[in-house]
Formats: sequence, C-alpha cells, structure tokens
Amino acid sequence: MPHEWLTPQFIGRLEARELSVKWVRAGHKLGGRFTVNRRGSSIEFADYSAYCPGDDIRAIDWNLYARLDRLFVKTFKEEVALTVELIVDATASMALPTPEKFERASRLAVSLGYIGLADHHHMRLSWVAPGRLRSSPWFHQRRELFAMADQAVAQHPEGCVTFADWTRRAAIALRMRGGQAILITDGMIEPADFFQALHHLSVRNLDVKVIQVLTPQELHPAKLLRGGLLVDAETGQTHQLAYSAAELARAVAEHNETLARFCKRHGMPFARHRLDEPLEEFITKTLPIHGFLE
Repeated sequence: MPHEWLTPQFIGRLEARELSVKWVRAGHKLGGRFTVNRRGSSIEFADYSAYCPGDDIRAIDWNLYARLDRLFVKTFKEEVALTVELIVDATASMALPTPEKFERASRLAVSLGYIGLADHHHMRLSWVAPGRLRSSPWFHQRRELFAMADQAVAQHPEGCVTFADWTRRAAIALRMRGGQAILITDGMIEPADFFQALHHLSVRNLDVKVIQVLTPQELHPAKLLRGGLLVDAETGQTHQLAYSAAELARAVAEHNETLARFCKRHGMPFARHRLDEPLEEFITKTLPIHGFLE
C-alpha cells in the first residue's frame, strides 16, 4: 500500500492544525474565508483609494472628484481563499545518501497539503527538477488527499537544475502570485542560487517559507567522508577533499546556517527536519514553533 502512512489517527492530528497566515494579498482564489479590499466592483463597499494609472475608470467616484478635485477609486470587500504552492526539491541530491530523504519530503508536502485542504485553502504541488515543469492540478477539498498523495508518489528525484532559473520559469508559467510558497529542500545548492530563487518567489507576492530536510549523516558528514575525491551527484563535477573532520563539519554547519540566516533576515520562516525525527512530531511540535502552523 503506497499510502499506508496516512492512517486515520495521523490524518486526525493533521486536521487539528492550521496553516499560519501572516497576510492575505491579491492573487488568491475567490470564495474563501479571508476578506481583502480590491479595486473594482463587488458586493460590499470598503473604502476609497487614490487613483493610479491603469485603474478601471468605471471605479472612479466622480462626485468625490467634483468636491476634492482629485481622483479616487472605490474598493470593495471580497472573500478569497488562500492559495498555497508546495514546492518540493526533486533534484538528484534528494535521493542521497538514502531515497528515504525524498520520500520524507514528499510525505511532508502531502501532510501540509492536507492541513491546507482541511482549512479550505487551495493547494498545489510542484517539483524542482530539470526539463519541463512538473506540477499537480489545484486541490480544493480534503477528499482529494489520496489523489494528492498519488501525485507525490509518481515523482522521482533526478538531475540538476539551477533553483533561481526554475523559480523564475515556474513563477511565470504556473502563474504563481499571491498566497504562500513552502519550499522543501535539502539545501544542497549554492547559497547565491538559493537566495535568488527565494527572491523570485517573494517578488510574486508570495509569503515564502522554507523547510530543510536532511539525514543525520549529512549533518555530521565527517563520519562518512575523511578525504579523497568527491563526485557531485547532480553535476558530475569532482572535488578534492582535503578537510580535516573538524573543518568538514564546520563547513557544512556554516552552509546550513547561511541559508537559515538569510531566511530569518528576510522574514521567511525556516525549519530543519532530520530524518531521525518522526514526521508527526515535526509537524505537530516543531512547525508551530517556527511559524508554519497554528
């Protein structure tokens, strides 16, 4: 059974949680439980806003213009649903040193997806991988949990891709705008590439959050690598390792801390998940502490 981990007990614990929503901006799907002010026409008047080039002239209040000699447009209250992009790293490093890493990342994405569905959000899965863009359809209802899990199971990590290039292409082609974007990755990329990728998402009006998934061996690589020639699984490039055990451990720790520091500095929630930590415990205890769930 491919989804035996989705037990009724586990699903019930997921339903007890909600995605943490910092703000809701334009770009979301209509018909949800969040109220936002939009320019244009709707049912309930909200406020006035100064006219900007490109605004619909039909929304201009000409009576107000006659009194103040300034242009204002009417804004209206509108109910919207939160849209959430669940972006999973599917490059080759996610299968190393064990395929369990990608499997855990996929289960984490599906779990967060169900939490969103249970709270009436719109959820979509996408995978960072070379070639054509991989993404699921939008999911809207909790009964679509297993369809979402089927989409995740069908994916396999492979190849190498520049994260910044992928996010730039995906944001445009998949029309990512507004809502949240939760990136699940091992962070085995150049920091500059990581920073640029998150920038591409944030400028699309997305509330960006990052979860780093690592094995215990990756957090303590000196136990595995003590010298010799290292071959990059994604690029095929070779690197001569001349680190001492302490230097290698320090380099890895500094890399991971650089990613976490960038997210903190830019107000992006960041959490690190070790494979020796139970998934349920990470979701129900760790993620609420780091601003992902309530």
